[in-house]
Amino acid sequence: MTSLDSLQQRQISLTHAFVVNNAALHSQSWKNMKNPTPSQVTDNIRSRLNASKVGGGYDVVWGPALVMDGEHAAHITVVLAGENDIVVVTSGTLKDSLKDQVDDLDIFPMVPLKSVIPGCQVPANIAQGTSKGVNAILTTASTVGSQGTLCDFLGKQQSGATIRLVGHSLGGALMSVVALYLKDKFPGFNLFCETFAAPTAGDGLFASYFNKQMAGNALRIYNTLDVVPMAWCATSLDDSLTLYEDDPKENTRNMVCSCIDKVVNNNLNYTQWGMGSANMELRLCGKLQSDCTSYESQSGYQHVYEYMTLLGLQPGDIPMPPFGS
Repeated sequence: MTSLDSLQQRQISLTHAFVVNNAALHSQSWKNMKNPTPSQVTDNIRSRLNASKVGGGYDVVWGPALVMDGEHAAHITVVLAGENDIVVVTSGTLKDSLKDQVDDLDIFPMVPLKSVIPGCQVPANIAQGTSKGVNAILTTASTVGSQGTLCDFLGKQQSGATIRLVGHSLGGALMSVVALYLKDKFPGFNLFCETFAAPTAGDGLFASYFNKQMAGNALRIYNTLDVVPMAWCATSLDDSLTLYEDDPKENTRNMVCSCIDKVVNNNLNYTQWGMGSANMELRLCGKLQSDCTSYESQSGYQHVYEYMTLLGLQPGDIPMPPFGS
């Protein structure tokens, strides 16, 4: 297994995250499949991993489990196995999934972490949307290959197994909570959580609890020009509106300001885990993309494609929609 703390491992994890993010998209048009089957999603994952510069050598051993949202898939979750490690990956926000978008923005009321981990004794809180998303991931069974839920599959693994948990954006926020759930349920596993471009899942007590439980076994990777990791702190959300040379459109500004009001008016203490910890936080300094002529296109580029550049990958190293498609 590649060292968990290496550039190559981060490239592999980003590849896994992006491939799963786009696993329900057609390969030619990069449009969302309507009513995708798990077998179709599996074929996409396998073929695109094999076509990637790094991240190949893994196969689907559980799932994909699809949380259906009308005719679209949400919270695509899959287990990949390499030579010496197991990787659990869940997708970020799918643009045609209303459920994903609701789970993204459902930040009030906050709910106790106990809503996901009943035995948790810490009065930590997480976003209501995060709680719903995590519970959907944990209860949705695979209907192809190795069947049953994610925990049914993991429960069959040997004690001492190394399991990586990977997600981009919404997938990263969800995986940070799944990591705590699995650590509580399977204390014999060696768990490592790696997230990219993730908003925070919960409050200051959640961040402190995560830091304690996952100390030295988690890495939060973010781009300084990506607005998404700035959610859901009121100050950073306000800063996000002036991050680029172009001003956001009125509807974008109104959405951000609405979130700021919700955070301030309800005294929500959303906090990123790993802050200030050299071995749990990786800050990447992005560069503005000159081809982006609006706030919206710049933010979209910084949230996805700039991570490839910052981690030493080139366009084409991961099969995915071209920028602007």
